[in-house]
Amino acid sequence: MHTYNILVVEDDVFGLQYIKHILRTLGYKNIFEATNKDEAFNIVQNQTIDLVFMDINIDGSIDGITSAHLLNELYFLPIIFTTAYGDSATISDASDTNIFGYLIKPFELSDVEATLTVALKKIKYVHQSILKVLSPNKFIDLGNNQLYNLTKKTFFIDNMPVDLTNKELNLLDLLCRNINNNVSNETIKTILWENKNISNSTLRDTMSRLRRKVPLLQIENIVNYGYILKGSNTFSSTNLA
Repeated sequence: MHTYNILVVEDDVFGLQYIKHILRTLGYKNIFEATNKDEAFNIVQNQTIDLVFMDINIDGSIDGITSAHLLNELYFLPIIFTTAYGDSATISDASDTNIFGYLIKPFELSDVEATLTVALKKIKYVHQSILKVLSPNKFIDLGNNQLYNLTKKTFFIDNMPVDLTNKELNLLDLLCRNINNNVSNETIKTILWENKNISNSTLRDTMSRLRRKVPLLQIENIVNYGYILKGSNTFSSTNLA
């Protein structure tokens, strides 16, 4: 029996049960299920998920490809997409995510088994690569004697923790996990407020407070898009607890 935790995001009840049946037949017993982005986020926040089967056309205003993007802003989540569409445009959109496999419906047990075998080998390789660069405490060096602990979500200046509000901390965490990469306003609003329609002024106010508290952070505004946190993109060893 396999010990991987697998999340299946599928809004069709028959499709969901079909994938679960195949996974159980292959020896995967730790299976979680969701029908939309919100349910998927709730599970990922409360469970350690190793792999996601994501239907591209799930219920709700946010499709499977966008959901995969949002989930991977916060977590490393390998995705196997399932879809009835095999056109080049759909495949191209999916390829911009953390994709580890692609299954075109209707698929059979042998298709899932082959895709899983390749995906799990790739996951193992990626995990081994990450361990080579991460220190035991997973601190990221932001320069100017500033460190961020990715595991404990704590920000330090000169080895002293900095007091931040929950929103400020979550914003910094999101930027740190995407260091040297642009993060869109829509992504920030969806993750921090779970509502991409929240006003831009609310986001700007939170960003302004964070900048005032930690003025040495290299946060830049990307006009008409979002923000980017610049740094060394390296992880450092430290004696901080």
